[in-house]
Amino acid sequence: MSAHPTEGGWKTVSKKKGVKKRRDNVKGGKGMPHEVEFLSVAEGERIQQKIKEAVEELRSSEFWTDCLETIRRAVNKYCTIPLASPSGPFLGSGAAESLEYKKDGVDHCGSTLDSVCYGIGNFSSSVSSRYQLALLFLMLETLQIPRACCLLFDPLFTDWEKRFLRECGMVVIKENEEGKRSIDRPTLFYMIHCGKALYNNLLWRNWSPQELAQTILIGNSFKGIEERLPARVLQRDYTYISRILAVTEEAAFPSSGRYMDVFNDTSIHQFPRKKLDAKPTEFWDSPAEPRYQQCEDLEIIQKGMECFSVS
Repeated sequence: MSAHPTEGGWKTVSKKKGVKKRRDNVKGGKGMPHEVEFLSVAEGERIQQKIKEAVEELRSSEFWTDCLETIRRAVNKYCTIPLASPSGPFLGSGAAESLEYKKDGVDHCGSTLDSVCYGIGNFSSSVSSRYQLALLFLMLETLQIPRACCLLFDPLFTDWEKRFLRECGMVVIKENEEGKRSIDRPTLFYMIHCGKALYNNLLWRNWSPQELAQTILIGNSFKGIEERLPARVLQRDYTYISRILAVTEEAAFPSSGRYMDVFNDTSIHQFPRKKLDAKPTEFWDSPAEPRYQQCEDLEIIQKGMECFSVS
C-alpha cells in the first residue's frame, strides 16, 4: 500500500492475512472491543479514496476557511511562519521532501514548527477520525510543516493505518508516551477529543515557561473542561490543567453543522510567555508526575494496555 499520491496516481500494496484484536477507541467512548480483519487491496484503495475526498471536501468548505483564519492568528502570534496557499494539490510532494530531511538527519526537518498528533483514532473505519486526519493534512500543507516533522500515535492504530501514515512520510511513534513528550522548539499538538489525562500529562512534561511558551495545543476546550468538572475533581485528578487555566489563551474553532460531531468543543490553546513568567518561582518547582489513582474514568489507554496483533 502507498498512502500518498505519486505522479502516476495512487498505488496499493497488499497486506498479509490475519486478524487484529484491539480495544475500541476510548477517546470518545465509542462502542465495545471487537475484532478487525486486515484490509484487502480493494478495501485499502477505497479508504484511501475516502481520505482524499475528505481532504478536498474540507479544503473547499467554509469551515476550513474560517478554521484557517483561527489557526493563522494563533500561529502568527508566536511563530513567524509564511503560510502557504490553502488551495494547493492534495499532499503535493511533501512526502518526498520529508524523506529527504530525514536522510539528512535533521530532527526538526528545517521547519519552523513541529507537529505531534495523539489520539486521532481508527481513520480506516471512523468517519470522524477520517475528517480529523484530513484537517491535519491541510494544516501541515498550509503551515509548511514537512510530514517528517509530524509524529503520530494512537494505541488503536491498525497495522494498515500505521503503514498508510508512514507511506505519507509521517512518523508513527512506536511506544505509548501517554502524552508525556517534552519539547525544545515550537510544536503544534493536534489532540482532537483526547482524554483529559493526555492533556494533563503533556502539560506536566513541559511544565516550565520556556517549554509551555512554545506549545500550541489543538484539542478539547480547557474552559469546557473547567465548566463540566467539579473543581475538586479538576484540581485533584487534572492538576496541571487546573493550574494553567489562568494563563491560557484559547480560541475556539468555528462552529459548523456539517462537522459538529467531528470538531465540536475544539479550541487552540496557547500559553503566552509574559503570563508564564509572571508566575512565582514556586509555581514551577518540582512538579509531581500525575498518577490518577483516584480517577474513576481515565479516558485514555495507558502504556501496557495497547492493542496487539495475531498473525
